[in-house]
Amino acid sequence: MRRAIAEYLRRLEAQPGRSLADRALARAIALYRKARGAVERRENRFLPGLFLRWKHAERGLVGWRYRFVTLAELTAWTNEWVRSLPGDCDAVVGIPRSGLLVAAIVALKLGKPLTTPELLLENRYWTSQRMERTNAFGRILLIDDSISSGKTFEQNLALIRSARARYEVTRGALIVTPEGRPFVDQCYVEIPQPRLFEWNMLHVKRGVLAVDLDGVICENCPPGVDADDIRYGAWIRTARPHLIPTFEIDFIVSSRLERYRKETEEWLSQHGVRYHKLMLWEIASKQEARGRHAEQKIEKLLRIKPEMFWESSEGQAREIWRATRIPTLCVDEMRLFS
Repeated sequence: MRRAIAEYLRRLEAQPGRSLADRALARAIALYRKARGAVERRENRFLPGLFLRWKHAERGLVGWRYRFVTLAELTAWTNEWVRSLPGDCDAVVGIPRSGLLVAAIVALKLGKPLTTPELLLENRYWTSQRMERTNAFGRILLIDDSISSGKTFEQNLALIRSARARYEVTRGALIVTPEGRPFVDQCYVEIPQPRLFEWNMLHVKRGVLAVDLDGVICENCPPGVDADDIRYGAWIRTARPHLIPTFEIDFIVSSRLERYRKETEEWLSQHGVRYHKLMLWEIASKQEARGRHAEQKIEKLLRIKPEMFWESSEGQAREIWRATRIPTLCVDEMRLFS
């Protein structure tokens, strides 16, 4: 029902209907968008906060809420899904790279060889020492972790069907969108967009993204180290990387003090972190920061209004979500507040 409402509103904005009611509704939507845009551009705290709550309400109306899926869920769901998959297949074929995560579990549970579409064409596959090797497969199970548009799945299916050998293919994906469901014979769960998976979060960016630094991009500072400027400076220069995306981050929003900008920028450059803007804390001393870490992040996030924020602390993530209604991912617990 919510998807139908969203589609109707999109069509109405693109081309208002002929009826008086349609034209009036299209005009009201246009005025609303204009007012919301004016609020979005303001930089005081109240109006951006109001805008973000409006945006959250809109998502609720049309069912546009982020769904985050963890690796633990992927594993548990695959273990359940295997029970409904055909056990008489000769091999499990995983679509690289994420599809191999699911396909490997399926192959292990079914006791079947594992391969990819490209390796299948070369008759190459992984198996255990106790399994007989063969030069011919008849029935194969083609697996991906998820399907959205179906384009990647269809390309791999076409590759398999281009082979001289004729395979009987059962198509499967653990997770599908409503639009992707027709491309498979078997699936476990239907999750519409927008969605984010723990196993590809470093490679897929949706909209403007802001992230914390310590505990996200790099390890958290060990207790007590930040009390000594010399030790803290040395730690900044040698901190271990943690979660570094392959794409450009829009905003890094950190509780580090502005006076450590040079060391921080050098570390980010050294580790290949690409970002648009680094936002540090403009206060004189760490004593002023006590108990106010979430507060200063909220202030900055209300100004930049990203689509999502990554935070290490669960308590701060919850506080940021409540204050801003920006979907906030706690990377320590891999829990999305949305």
